Amino acid sequence: MRRVFAALMSLLCTVPVFVPVAAQSQEQELIPDRRVVVSRDMDFFGSDLQALFDTNMAACQQVCLNDPSCKAFTFNSRSNACFPKSAVSERQAYEGAISAVVVDVDPAVQDRAEGRVNDLNFLRKRDVDAAMSQARDLGVRHMGGKWSVDVLLKAARDKEAENDLGNALHWVGAALAQNDAADLWVDYARLALANEAVATSSSNRRRFAATAVAAGVNGYLRAPNDPGRIAALLILAEGLEESGRGRDMVPTLRLAESIQPRGDVVAALDAAINKYGFRITEHRTESDKAEPRICVTFSEDLVRTGVDYAPYVRLPDPGLVVSASGRDVCVGGVEHGHRYTITFREGLPPRLAKKWSRM
Repeated sequence: MRRVFAALMSLLCTVPVFVPVAAQSQEQELIPDRRVVVSRDMDFFGSDLQALFDTNMAACQQVCLNDPSCKAFTFNSRSNACFPKSAVSERQAYEGAISAVVVDVDPAVQDRAEGRVNDLNFLRKRDVDAAMSQARDLGVRHMGGKWSVDVLLKAARDKEAENDLGNALHWVGAALAQNDAADLWVDYARLALANEAVATSSSNRRRFAATAVAAGVNGYLRAPNDPGRIAALLILAEGLEESGRGRDMVPTLRLAESIQPRGDVVAALDAAINKYGFRITEHRTESDKAEPRICVTFSEDLVRTGVDYAPYVRLPDPGLVVSASGRDVCVGGVEHGHRYTITFREGLPPRLAKKWSRM
């Protein structure tokens, strides 16, 4: 249970802080109905639907994904030629060829994501957009279609044990491109944060932190059960903090707590609130004025109009007056030489942005 401590001009008030997000386009699919698993230096021989010349890999992939009869393709990077295919009939090693198998996505997974995305309306639009782009591009970024998921995950574990974190991330990404499992998205985010921790440049640290945030979103959208949702939210919260968005941890962890108030979740939420939650950051007594007053300053702006803050403040004397401006709540009518105990009740509202929803 969140607590607000009553003390003489010193207490912590905690409420979630939301960041603006615009509504998602109804035309976008959170999880595309088809994705690719890519192999480098591999030719899928035969079963050509057509041949396209003077093109590029991205266009070749899009042609195949847009054609329901296309089940695979080979792109020859030497001649810039594309060969969409109706099937994979024969595989041959060929240097410079990039081939991909098209995987159809389970509609139930898509429906689950559509039902979940509004849970994350405290995030920014670009967070969800980044997650969609990450999932769409994963197969090309991590080419490992030649090997099974088990082989790829063993390679990832071996590389992590050798502290080769970059290749560990790569091989988990290659496995993930094949099975799109929620728990692997969480592991992908974890390894991204491990890479972030040892990165030597600020640009790489930002990149790995952003990768973790997007992967956390993808993990949450795909999680088949509540433990999976919580695991994704915990790693998402870490990614947000490493991205310099610590206050976004609070609604992320509140969502996890609402799913199941586990001890680790509650501890993480309490720590995030203490560091980043809406709270009193300082207090002061303005005693040099003819009419002295006691003021507290909050970590966020207060609602400018339409909110009476008096009900959120318990006063020792009904003659005292509460006023609010900017980030300050002040109590007037106090007298010099007197001691006052003032309690700020839980639920005192900051100025929040309107939430978004995906229709």
